[in-house]
Amino acid sequence: MTFNRKKLVLLSFGTFLCLSFFLFINNASAAISTIKGKAYWDGFGYIYFNCTDDVIGNRFDQTSNLSGDGVYVNPPAEAAFHFYSEPCSDLVHGVYISDEGVLSGEAWNPNFGLISFEHGGFDPPGGFGSFNSVCEDVCNPATNCIACYVPEQQKIYGWARIVDDSILANPSTDRWIRLDAYPIYKPASIYTNESLPIYPGTNLELGDFAGTAKPRNSTWGDINFNCQTENYPGTGTCSTRDYKVYIKNLILSRLNAPNWTYNNACDNGALRAILRWDRLSGIQTGYEIVVNDSNSFNTSTADYVYWTGKISSGANQHVVYNYNGLNYDTAYYWWLRGYDEDGLPTAWVQYDNNSLIDTDGNRDGLTNTFQTFKHEFPHPFFNWEPAEILTSTSTVFTDDSIVYDNVSPTTPKKCADYPGLCTGFLWTTSDDRAVISSANNSTTDIIFYSATNTSVSLTVTDYEGYVCSTSTVFRINYDLPLWREVKAR
Repeated sequence: MTFNRKKLVLLSFGTFLCLSFFLFINNASAAISTIKGKAYWDGFGYIYFNCTDDVIGNRFDQTSNLSGDGVYVNPPAEAAFHFYSEPCSDLVHGVYISDEGVLSGEAWNPNFGLISFEHGGFDPPGGFGSFNSVCEDVCNPATNCIACYVPEQQKIYGWARIVDDSILANPSTDRWIRLDAYPIYKPASIYTNESLPIYPGTNLELGDFAGTAKPRNSTWGDINFNCQTENYPGTGTCSTRDYKVYIKNLILSRLNAPNWTYNNACDNGALRAILRWDRLSGIQTGYEIVVNDSNSFNTSTADYVYWTGKISSGANQHVVYNYNGLNYDTAYYWWLRGYDEDGLPTAWVQYDNNSLIDTDGNRDGLTNTFQTFKHEFPHPFFNWEPAEILTSTSTVFTDDSIVYDNVSPTTPKKCADYPGLCTGFLWTTSDDRAVISSANNSTTDIIFYSATNTSVSLTVTDYEGYVCSTSTVFRINYDLPLWREVKAR
């Protein structure tokens, strides 16, 4: 289902008010995502990143229920049967990540208790020098941060710390866990970019943590975030123990536009845009897009160009056409939100990624707009004389193209009648022996020397610099001498 300005007037004022309230409330929601799952600490069991993942149910078949066995902090001197409470009833904890890449909150390990990803008044070993250069804007004592994620590198930097000093022999040293401990083979990472696999050969899903962290106490085992990368680059351990840490939330990012090239405009019309985005984590079951020619996000009035409504799809692109409301030579803003596996919407994300290398050339210099082309592109045509083309003879090719201008962007005009609109011609042929007399004129003579299927191409450039080409294949015949039958004498 799609909506545009014309259809919007059919909605009642009550619908306007409800939609406006719903959209703006979601747009203002905090951009914090929940981290779930468990990591494996060699020698010390699992680290649970959210209390909903804690294995503390009534596991009657586990020997650890009949003795302390290191399953919880400070096991009693005598073995006893323990009924564990349901997750999140007695111990509430969780780890989170912001859109800026700041990790926060607490994980939990049965042996060491809570493990914090926040500063809490404790400077990490050596201060912040090891990762300050990549995270300094968002991760420092002022922001209560000691761990951060850099999406361009898909890498985690910084530290986590054991909260309960009373169980540590040397708290100042033993409390620390370094997250970026393996810079070569097993760096702690979050997989958020399909085009840049961080662990080739694995089947990581978007939003998965991977790699290894290392406790400051060198006698304690490594901490692995994903069973697929526990022994990387060797075989993973998922058949032995299946675990991973991952971002639960659906996160959509890296919006881009217009993704409509010269070739697209030549072949399928100039007035459209392909709006694309990347999924960084979670499951997308639908999406919704708003496009406007002003930087105004509001669907409660007619002040928008195009609104899709909810589209049930996991696609990562959407095509907007001229009949959706696009006009020539216009800058547009756009917003996106997705729907997760539970059908709940994400916060709205605004496009802010335009650059000089995009197909629109970023004509207005703004990063949060994309521009449509100024008019339709040239439609190259040509004719030739004589109709039958022979080798070693001259054939005249004449341009018969049509072009457009900004005043009437859809009205065709012939180059022959409006020469000022056509600034460039280029004739080429697949016959490398052919002689082209005037390759850059509207009319040219071509002499072919190969009798074969030969293509002739014409490229036309209009006054805006828009370029399109056309090509025709000819069967070139030999220019045989005249002959006649003569009676024998």
